[in-house]
Amino acid sequence: MTAAKKERQAETVKAITDNAAETSPSKATPVTTAAKKAFPSPTRKRAKSSPGKQEIILRLLKRSKGARMQDLQKATGWQAHSIRAGLSGLRKKGIRIELTRTASGKIFYKAVEG
Repeated sequence: MTAAKKERQAETVKAITDNAAETSPSKATPVTTAAKKAFPSPTRKRAKSSPGKQEIILRLLKRSKGARMQDLQKATGWQAHSIRAGLSGLRKKGIRIELTRTASGKIFYKAVEG
């Protein structure tokens, strides 16, 4: 690179950095009420989120008759093997899950107290 080209490049870099320094405020600007509404502080209470998939499974299992695998799949959108893994996770949390077969061959899962 020639000396003239290096000098132009240095001037360009200096101009860019000087321009960026001019546009960024050096002092903190006061926050307006509109900005406060747009960006709530982390200490404010947030809206209650929707229940997680394991919570949905647990609610269905706590029904009086329990829930079939198809009910759990429809509610969560999971496949059967994922539902069974979710049931294992609930068991690890200490929730007893009872499996009941009807005479017609249907299987119901139910959360049992105790």
